[in-house]
Amino acid sequence: MKKFFLFLACLSLFILASCGDGNGGDPEQISDIPDDWDYSNVVDGDETPDQEIPSDNPDTSESNVPDPTDTGDTQQEDNTPETPDDNETPLPHGCGDGKVDYDERCDSTAPMTCSSLNSNMTGATTCLTDCKAYDMAKCGKKVWGVVNISFKTNYIMNIAKLGDPNYFAQNALPYSAFNGLYGEPTQMFPIFGDGSVSFAVIRNYTNSIGMTQPQLIIKQNPASGYPRHELEFSPGAVKAGGDYSINAVDIFDLINGLLKIVRYRLIENQNGTECIMGIAQTGTVKINSASDNLQEGGSVEIVAKNVDFYYPTEIPGRNYEEDPLSDEVLGYPLCK
Repeated sequence: MKKFFLFLACLSLFILASCGDGNGGDPEQISDIPDDWDYSNVVDGDETPDQEIPSDNPDTSESNVPDPTDTGDTQQEDNTPETPDDNETPLPHGCGDGKVDYDERCDSTAPMTCSSLNSNMTGATTCLTDCKAYDMAKCGKKVWGVVNISFKTNYIMNIAKLGDPNYFAQNALPYSAFNGLYGEPTQMFPIFGDGSVSFAVIRNYTNSIGMTQPQLIIKQNPASGYPRHELEFSPGAVKAGGDYSINAVDIFDLINGLLKIVRYRLIENQNGTECIMGIAQTGTVKINSASDNLQEGGSVEIVAKNVDFYYPTEIPGRNYEEDPLSDEVLGYPLCK
């Protein structure tokens, strides 16, 4: 039995030796490859082939799966038009292009001096965003003059008798009812110690239809010099507790006393002739007390605060050349 196993072992060694590589145990060598073999199509393990071999199973590797969080430049742009706000007012065509079109008042963000828009305004403003107007709320009003008035008398004189010095002297009050400032450079009035006197007179006013009514006028400074001040009420009765509105435009006509308006004038003297230097634009005159009948010997007390006035051709918002004030409103020729 031992001889039989020894025989098998020898036979196995013989078979293994006969199946060798014939190269003395060296790796296999291919000797029939030509020396000018073209290696240009050899694929390196790190390169991607020009043509991919189709596969029945799609590639689901990480490099080919799109990233849902990617918001890079490769994302498709949304060209859907925006929906306008229903609450917005459409702007005039071309508003904002810096060019004033036919339906625009202005079209610029540059500041504009208020005085160039209105000579009686100060400060600077800009065009409104709708291009339809300048924002005048940003401007300030250039007040040429301001007056405060406080007057009281127990005796109203008749204007027809003012030529009598004794009559006038007995009823004029030695105090300044008008106090304020005016002009450029600014001048204060009254001047301290100027001897100002104040008085109230009545006269008959006849309107265009021939109606005659008494009219109250309060004056100052006929004896002490100029400037002189006067307050002219619309014709008709003056009632206690009433308010009269300063008005530099309307005339006293037809409805007369129903207007309840009053004019303030600043009077100067140039070359011996009285002329008007200022006329009030806005304000209120309050009637604190008044006699029942507006006549000689009656009484009145009035007060007015912060009444603003201007040179007659420089009233804000009014073009004097196109729409001049009437002779009745002015009462006097213009001072030069």
